[in-house]
Amino acid sequence: MATTAPAITIAGYSHVAVMVDDLDAAIGFYRDTLGFSMLPRPDFGPGTEGAWLQLGTAQVHLGTVEELGPRSGFPHMAMHVPTDAWDSTMGELEARGVPFLMGPNTREDFGRPVRAAFIRDPAGNVIELTDVDPT
Repeated sequence: MATTAPAITIAGYSHVAVMVDDLDAAIGFYRDTLGFSMLPRPDFGPGTEGAWLQLGTAQVHLGTVEELGPRSGFPHMAMHVPTDAWDSTMGELEARGVPFLMGPNTREDFGRPVRAAFIRDPAGNVIELTDVDPT
């Protein structure tokens, strides 16, 4: 269906968040078996332990849960919205009636401002929109 509305700009994936019940085993698998490198990760507070890893432009963000289940933790995929298209993309999502699960908001990661917003697809899968460039 063609539209004359302003474009929503998504430039690619930023990361995939995976929930694990054994962080050490997961780090060992992604780092030692698959060859990912550890990345610095902000401290999100108690109960949010995890790790960030990268191989090429692929980032995996590991989050921990006590027991794995169909809705354990906060699994999501993150899509990159370039900073210069952030405001127009958020405005267009609002104009199209897309409800926000969280955001849009700004936080600091390692002294750098990061924009993020969370929405759901029709099946309930969580999508993070972020201006963090995976490269």
